Amino acid sequence: MTSFFIEKFYLLFQGILLFQTFFLGMLYFITQKKDILFYSIFLLLSAVYFFLNAPNTFFSLNDNDIFNSTIYLQGNIPLIILANLFYILFLKNFFSGIYNSKLLDRIFIISFLSLPILIIVFFICRHFEIDTQPIFYIVNFLAAGVSIFIIDSVFRHRLANTGWVAWGMFFNILGTALTIAMIVLERYKIRNIFTVDYPLLFMRCGILADMFFYQVALLKKWHYQEKQLAVQKLEKELAVEKIRNQISSQLHDDIGATLSGVSMYSHLTNKQMERGEHDKAKVSLHIIQQSASEMSEKLNDLVWSVNPSQDSLPMMLERLQQYGLDMCSAKNMQFKMDTPTKPLIVNLTAGQRYQLYLFIKEAINNAVKYSDADLLQLSVDEKNNQFQITISDNGKGFDFASIKRGNGLNNMQKRADELGADFTIQSKAGEGCLISLKVKIIE
Repeated sequence: MTSFFIEKFYLLFQGILLFQTFFLGMLYFITQKKDILFYSIFLLLSAVYFFLNAPNTFFSLNDNDIFNSTIYLQGNIPLIILANLFYILFLKNFFSGIYNSKLLDRIFIISFLSLPILIIVFFICRHFEIDTQPIFYIVNFLAAGVSIFIIDSVFRHRLANTGWVAWGMFFNILGTALTIAMIVLERYKIRNIFTVDYPLLFMRCGILADMFFYQVALLKKWHYQEKQLAVQKLEKELAVEKIRNQISSQLHDDIGATLSGVSMYSHLTNKQMERGEHDKAKVSLHIIQQSASEMSEKLNDLVWSVNPSQDSLPMMLERLQQYGLDMCSAKNMQFKMDTPTKPLIVNLTAGQRYQLYLFIKEAINNAVKYSDADLLQLSVDEKNNQFQITISDNGKGFDFASIKRGNGLNNMQKRADELGADFTIQSKAGEGCLISLKVKIIE
């Protein structure tokens, strides 16, 4: 019993299947996305499987002759196993980076181990002439189980850009379930056009829906990625503009003011030399020298901060360690720096790193100048989604409530505010000082 419309649908579907296999294969060579590769292989294996199961429709061959042939008996179920294996590989790669779950990883591992074992079991059953039809059911139930878990995760966690794939998986499962139902009904002697002649019609419809929804998902995903790239580009431009403004402000406020002071003292020194006030002129020259030294240091830090080769947290910490050693050696202090044994994975912008660098440098400078300590310790750590910095010394300490906040503390507070960080100082007279800064890590 044949149906003209179903036969034509079979031909149309097979053409779409082969075209999509070729199209996605070409798309893989352009994008190098593994999910596209595995999906195209899944479609190719499905196409071979459907060719093998409708020889009269495609090749005008007698169905019974093909169904009783060695190639069909030995290859039919392994084909469906391999097709499901590549479909699961497609799911794993598509959802990689979108949804991370240890349970899902275990499910994938079980699937990857189970499907090759089922091929071995199939050939053992064939050798001992044991019915292999249950393997067909097991394979499809296994693939359906993985898909159902992912569908549940997609809608429960509202995973972005995955809803279309989830709907495709749903229709694929539905089509496979109806096909299995037709095969089971036929075995129980319930005979009609679907159970006898076209049980795979529903599986074909499920794969057709799956193909459609997957390609919609690809388009949506690429559109989303384009928007994200545009946003990232804009954020980078804004970050660069912010850094430029900071540099401009610092050049104007700090270095500009220093140069004005140098100019003023130069004129003053000339007047003092003309009047023969040599001692006063020496003092003025000393101030000019100090100002020039400070300006040179600020320019050095500024140039270093915008150098792309130094654009990393480890490079910043290495520079701070050298600064701490140099400063402490001048006052016969010991400097220690503690960092975690595992690499720090902290995403900070160039502006944040610069503010953090200046904060720590200010803290080291203040401790060396005023603490009268013999040990200064800088500790860096990552805990509870926070980047933590502590600078401690064993010096004379101070009563924080009674001291007047100078430029050093004010600058540190300003930089902590720029970082959006928690800044605390703990100190008592005779008990040293501990400065703590906690920067929240944005993933």
